Amino acid sequence: MLPTMTMFAPTPLLQDPESSTYVEEVFRFANAPPLWVLALIVIPATVLFAWWSYSGLSRLERPTRTVLSVLRWLAIAIACVLLFQPVFEVTTYRKTQNQVHVLVDDSASMSRKDGYPDEDEARQLGKLIGNADLGTLTRRELVTQVLGQSGGLLEKLAATHDVRLFRVQRKPSPIRGLDELTANGNRTTLGDALDLHLGAAGSANLDAVILVSDGRNNGGLEPVEVARTYGLRGIPVFTVGVGDPQPPRNAWIIGPPGPKEALREEEVGFDVTLRAEGLGGKRARVELEGSRDGGPFAPLATATGELPPDGESSKVRVFFAFQEAGDWTLRFKLVPDAAESQVDDNSDVRFLRVNDERIKVLYVEERPRWEYRYIKNSLKRVDPSILMQAVLFDASPRFEQEHSKELPPLRDIPRTEKELLQYHVVLMGDVAPERIAPTEEGIRNWLQMLVKFVEFGGGAGFLFGDVAMPERYRNTPLQDLLPVVLEDPVTLQRNPPSREFEFRPILENPLQPHDILLLQRDPAFNRRLWEDGLPGFFVYHPVQRAKPGATVLLRHPTDGNAYGKRPIAVVGPYPRGTTFFLGTDETWRWRDPYAETYMDAFWRNVVRYLAQGRLQRRNDLLELTVDKNMLETGDKVRVHLRLQDAELQPATAQEQPIFLRNDRNETERRLLRAVPGEPGMYQASFTMADAGAFSFLVFANQNPNDAVLAREDVLVKVPDREMAQSSQDRQTLERIAAASGGSAGAGRYVFLADAADLADDFAGRKSYESREDTRTRPAWDSGWSLGLLLAVLAVEWILRKRARLI
Repeated sequence: MLPTMTMFAPTPLLQDPESSTYVEEVFRFANAPPLWVLALIVIPATVLFAWWSYSGLSRLERPTRTVLSVLRWLAIAIACVLLFQPVFEVTTYRKTQNQVHVLVDDSASMSRKDGYPDEDEARQLGKLIGNADLGTLTRRELVTQVLGQSGGLLEKLAATHDVRLFRVQRKPSPIRGLDELTANGNRTTLGDALDLHLGAAGSANLDAVILVSDGRNNGGLEPVEVARTYGLRGIPVFTVGVGDPQPPRNAWIIGPPGPKEALREEEVGFDVTLRAEGLGGKRARVELEGSRDGGPFAPLATATGELPPDGESSKVRVFFAFQEAGDWTLRFKLVPDAAESQVDDNSDVRFLRVNDERIKVLYVEERPRWEYRYIKNSLKRVDPSILMQAVLFDASPRFEQEHSKELPPLRDIPRTEKELLQYHVVLMGDVAPERIAPTEEGIRNWLQMLVKFVEFGGGAGFLFGDVAMPERYRNTPLQDLLPVVLEDPVTLQRNPPSREFEFRPILENPLQPHDILLLQRDPAFNRRLWEDGLPGFFVYHPVQRAKPGATVLLRHPTDGNAYGKRPIAVVGPYPRGTTFFLGTDETWRWRDPYAETYMDAFWRNVVRYLAQGRLQRRNDLLELTVDKNMLETGDKVRVHLRLQDAELQPATAQEQPIFLRNDRNETERRLLRAVPGEPGMYQASFTMADAGAFSFLVFANQNPNDAVLAREDVLVKVPDREMAQSSQDRQTLERIAAASGGSAGAGRYVFLADAADLADDFAGRKSYESREDTRTRPAWDSGWSLGLLLAVLAVEWILRKRARLI
């Protein structure tokens, strides 16, 4: 087969400038010899043959011979052309625009609002968004408006390139438009995102990548190193800076971890956390606002403190006594400083249930010892929300037992579960077991009833005494309730504690003491009070250690063992309830020189802490729980509901509705699914995408306007790593752009207001063309080609006839 030869230059026949395809048609010979063969052999041979055919006929005139020779050569030439197979070749080309990938940071830091104190930056951005207030728009909203507007970067790029949008959290995800951005990613990993995107892009005709971000990378690969890989592939990375690039000047507030329940008229303390950047040492004012049962917010209280240095935190305690019961939404606000550049994180929300219930305390003692005399007086006067009834076994039958005026006196301790469950807290002093019941079985039954009381959410406090507590309760159900492990009796007998020298118990956590130990609002004053102010003790009972899960409040300053200094005061959980142990009987000594001030405060705190289990909303027919109460944006929370019907039988429905309420008091219905193999158990997992305070609720009759039967709160916060540095990291963005330099040239950094200028960098780049289809249309295999050859031969034949050569 002879090689082909193109006889004509390509000529476009159809080209639509708005189409991605066009067609070219060219004429060529499919079976032609090389040009040198044609020029040196074929053409001379045919000319010579045609001339030779008539050169010997001398009787013919020269013009006649010439005409016949030309006709003969034309016939031979036409035959050769047909042998060379002339064809029309039709080729379809696809004109593909090169791609530009726009990666937009979708982490939680893009939900920030910036002040833009630089006048030039503020003016540039203001023009692009219609001179709206920049401080009211988040970074995500600014990106959406600036990049997506008419004449913006995306519109200009679309004229010359195939623009693909991706949102970036950990890995890039394709999106159809900027309105799909959420700004709820819990971390910014620009290096990981760029690396994963390069691998996913594969062999795509990628012209460049544009990264839109504040540049605050807080995990994963180093983005500058990944950008160098882009440079090796010839793909420049352009960066668009979002946010205020000036050094950060920001302070923010983190709401208190609790409490979730409080009593009406009870003074509640809320510990809020303050953090700051560039504002350390300045005065801080915290305001507390509240909304009861979905009503309007009203100011409740204020407190002042000092903003901490960068990277540290400080605590401010806000106090308030709620006069009305109900479900409260609390808003803690940090008053913005005049120099602050971001103010969108200056508030936090929590929920609080304020009960109208009053705490009922049963206090049991054998003898009227000094501790009894002053504790029962404290409980009677310290707080109107506390009601007490005492039983003193050593009293005569005609003695009227101590009691609050709202309650009648008791004649005996409760003997049934129903009677005992009327109380929130039971305080057991130095009572010998035989005073509880005359028989061993009776003692064990009553102590087991006390265990059930605690398991149901009650609080039990055990106060040391020389006669019986706690040593005579070894190997009884009460020993299980104690939050401490008792010392070996042989060790106690060999090394009895000394009572000759006074000692001051030391705080287990001096910087953040337990709520029971907060005798003063001022933390520094409270610490000095425990270390230097309160009188010490002479008497204490050495225990071995605290049980696992228990919390030590106070320790002996010198006496210790292999487990450390011996505990003096310990609290611990016991299923749904709480227990407390105090290893001394001398808190009455605090009366000198402070009278009842600090003794009253201490025992009020003890009772209030022990009562929290019973004060929480309880329903015997259902139990609502969540696997965690503190989450970060994007995390999942698993909700469990155990439900029984009125006859205490497990519910049989396949689904159970619950309700999710946000910090704007908006309620949304959610569904829990039955757990296979666990009758009456329902569960579901929910992704908490937005930051804030949320409550999962079960309403009576499944009606949000009806009574609340169960409630669990979850706090969803933006990760600290996302909010730790609030300003734009322009230096990192510039380094990413510079590191991507390669054969296609380096990218460059621009501020968000100048993003549209990047389109000029792509204006001269050509589209990518590929051949989609090629087909041929024969020109030789047709009637006109044969007709032309026959016509030439016919003319030659006629001339030969006239010349009498035939």
